[in-house]
Amino acid sequence: MSVQNVVLFDTQPLTLMLGGKLSHINVAYQMYGTLNAEKNNAVLICHALTGDAEPYFDDGRDGWWQNFMGAGLALDTDRYFFISSNVLGGCKGTTGPSSINPQTGKPYGSQFPNIVVQDIVKVQKALLDHLGISHLKAIIGGSFGGMQANQWAIDYPDFMDNIVNLCSSIYFSAEAIGFNHVMRQAVINDPNFNGGDYYEGTPPDQGLSIARMLGMLTYRTDLQLAKAFGRATKSDGSFWGDYFQVESYLSYQGKKFLERFDANSYLHLLRALDMYDPSLGYDNVKQALLRIKAHYTLVSVTTDQLFKPIDLYKTKQLLEQSGVDLHFYEFPSDYGHDAFLVDYDQFEKRIRDGLAGN
Repeated sequence: MSVQNVVLFDTQPLTLMLGGKLSHINVAYQMYGTLNAEKNNAVLICHALTGDAEPYFDDGRDGWWQNFMGAGLALDTDRYFFISSNVLGGCKGTTGPSSINPQTGKPYGSQFPNIVVQDIVKVQKALLDHLGISHLKAIIGGSFGGMQANQWAIDYPDFMDNIVNLCSSIYFSAEAIGFNHVMRQAVINDPNFNGGDYYEGTPPDQGLSIARMLGMLTYRTDLQLAKAFGRATKSDGSFWGDYFQVESYLSYQGKKFLERFDANSYLHLLRALDMYDPSLGYDNVKQALLRIKAHYTLVSVTTDQLFKPIDLYKTKQLLEQSGVDLHFYEFPSDYGHDAFLVDYDQFEKRIRDGLAGN
């Protein structure tokens, strides 16, 4: 089934947390499995930074959670009814900077407003209201998606039974913000960026590909890269270019990324990641976390170089101090931060138990 679309906030605009409003928001979404008669098996999937509404395909293509989803798998489509949507600010169907601004008839570009995780969650809630889903069995997300799941538990504490947060803390570290800053500067300083208004010209491909290369290094581990490439060189390598195989891999990933992502969306979503603060709209973080009623599963990968164990431990402590019904798990993986997308054996039981509330 192809991705579905709906226009929301067409009569009443969405008021954004940092100021401004958006109306006529298109949301791209997909559904898997069957909603049971009791309507108590619905699960919302929140995607990571560059994901989309389609974690799974049944036509031979690979979704971003392809090996985790399907009949009898951790994301069991025989047991649950899954809803997944592209986030606000994205570029895979949901309204974002590359979308047409109805007031100008041109892409938003530099005029797209600043957004935060709380705005993304409000759009997801509006989608569920449109679909007639009044309660969720669980919400699951990894990385940036884990932040969304956490905010759901705060803003709508009675709406779900279970939260499954994979490889995500409730605050982004200074180091991680630093990486994002370098990635943003690579894009912004591309001569084709034009302040974000590049849609009628040449996009800032060089800057975006460099940003993606740096990002890839934060998603993997030195161990995995050593196993995959070591110090192997290319037979036809360029001394100042792709001389080592690992350099060739990164260049390939940077160029491949250009086929599926928009530079402005990358900037806005990176900044939403940096800016995530669960206490926004509340007096303090303790007051925010005290609102959580759901059973909460938090999973840490000890080799994660982006959301490091110390950040997950701080999150664990804050949740426990707030009386959250928390199950915390940690384990190593050669895949580092990307483990929640590829290391099925390590994550299968944690996902199954988390969705079921065990």
